[in-house]
Amino acid sequence: MASKNFSEINIGNVKEGPGVYKLYNSQGSLTYVGKVKNIKERLQQHLNKRDIPNIRRFEVKHTATTREAERIGKNIIRRFKPLHNI
Repeated sequence: MASKNFSEINIGNVKEGPGVYKLYNSQGSLTYVGKVKNIKERLQQHLNKRDIPNIRRFEVKHTATTREAERIGKNIIRRFKPLHNI
């Protein structure tokens, strides 16, 4: 997964499509895991809303289907228990 600073410029480099994304805070802790149909669109929404505080970077994993994204995302959430997914 590519690691990027959470900014509009870097979100612009993310491909559209289904996948999983992880948001990290300024201390480097995983705070949220998302499973979506369109990663780029959802990251842009997070940037605009600032709904999860202190996001400093993100990682993305594109998947072939939304079903695959759901499966991978649920496994990551179970394993790491991010603050904003609990």
